[in-house]
Amino acid sequence: MHLQKTVRGFPRENSESALPVCRYFFYTVCMINPESNVPALPESEQDKMTREMERKAEFALGQLSIPVGKIMEKLTSLLESGEIELIVGDDASGRIPTAIFREIFRMAYKEKGFAAPKIIYIAGSKFLEGEEKKEKKEKIIKYLERVKKEMKKTSDLPMERALVVTDLVVTGVSLDPVMEALHEMGVQIKAVASISVKSNEEEIRELEERWSAPLFFGLDHSPAVYASDALSGVIKKPNDLFAAPFVRPGVVGRFGETGNQKIINKTRELGNALAEEAYQNWKEAHPKKNV
Repeated sequence: MHLQKTVRGFPRENSESALPVCRYFFYTVCMINPESNVPALPESEQDKMTREMERKAEFALGQLSIPVGKIMEKLTSLLESGEIELIVGDDASGRIPTAIFREIFRMAYKEKGFAAPKIIYIAGSKFLEGEEKKEKKEKIIKYLERVKKEMKKTSDLPMERALVVTDLVVTGVSLDPVMEALHEMGVQIKAVASISVKSNEEEIRELEERWSAPLFFGLDHSPAVYASDALSGVIKKPNDLFAAPFVRPGVVGRFGETGNQKIINKTRELGNALAEEAYQNWKEAHPKKNV
């Protein structure tokens, strides 16, 4: 009812202005903030909304096919060389493209006899400034120190070269603490792979200089996976090091616990299928390099 009142409050000629309100309300109440005091929907409505979100997952993941392919072309040398030892995913919605590239690199390196890269996820740091941003970077450095020790112990990988993956880059500030921490740890960032970059050429050059890494992308508008925490399966707070599971004890949300997990599972299934298809397409485009 509140949503209906909000939308109806806009004059017909300004109907487009209602769309951001609809999207904000939907994501805040139903997805981004499942801990809100909004009661769960009746089971029949939960099933209906779950099916709608599964269809959204199909659309959102389908939208990633072309940009993933474009980015893979730019990553060809890294897929062939086996030099990536660490893939860093930018949570929360960056988890989806990270999982896709994780599978792509796993398949490529397995065929060539290389060790699969270590995968870690770090919550994005959007809106953090000053001391908060500094504290976040220090948390990341301490975490990376633990990861480095673990990699040396379990896989004998040195954690010297990394790929950073996200879904959307605009100003880059959300990634800055991760980039700075990696550099301070002596890790060379071989590339940043972002599904979309909403920056002009000059801004992109500035980002690449700031991060000391090339920035590869496939779209120039926000992808449908952006801010889709119900699809990624996690929610984040910028101050935290890690994102929290979207489905967890005591948190049910509007889709119901079963519905939430079905949406997440569907997204993962679609992501794995996309990774398989993208990798096969890449192999066909580079036959001499994959014999």
